[in-house]
Amino acid sequence: MLAIDTYAWDHYGMDAFLLAHSALDSKVEHRRLAVEELSVEAVGQFDLVLFLGVFYHLRSPIDALDRLRQIVRGRLICETHTLLPALHGSYPLVSFFPGDGHETGRAREFTAIPTEECLMQMLLSSGFRSVEVKYRPSMRFFKKITAALSNRPQSGRLVVHAS
Repeated sequence: MLAIDTYAWDHYGMDAFLLAHSALDSKVEHRRLAVEELSVEAVGQFDLVLFLGVFYHLRSPIDALDRLRQIVRGRLICETHTLLPALHGSYPLVSFFPGDGHETGRAREFTAIPTEECLMQMLLSSGFRSVEVKYRPSMRFFKKITAALSNRPQSGRLVVHAS
């Protein structure tokens, strides 16, 4: 087992991770490594990869999915924000904000938020053969109405399994 991170561990989360690691006498190896640095040579392959709360921070999400596909021998569980526009939700759209360290005082911390269809097509394009939605955002109908009235897409949490 391997846990990787850069942003959270560099800014606020490493102490909590190390405390839990010690308290649980965990055998999980941990490395400061970004998803953009993943390769079979660097980390090997895994039967299960948890990719939780990372996608929407990536500047080049399709490159990251290509790298993940190389190391996933079994199943990828991806949890991310998904874009909920008023219309065209079934179209493969992705929003872009400068985000995460590349902005100067901007209101958004996110970089890329895909529609459900976009994420599914990106996973398939990266070589995953099967993609299944396990959880869709709550209150989707209300969020689509809000998007229509505010002329701003909304977002919610999406969980997909890919193999």
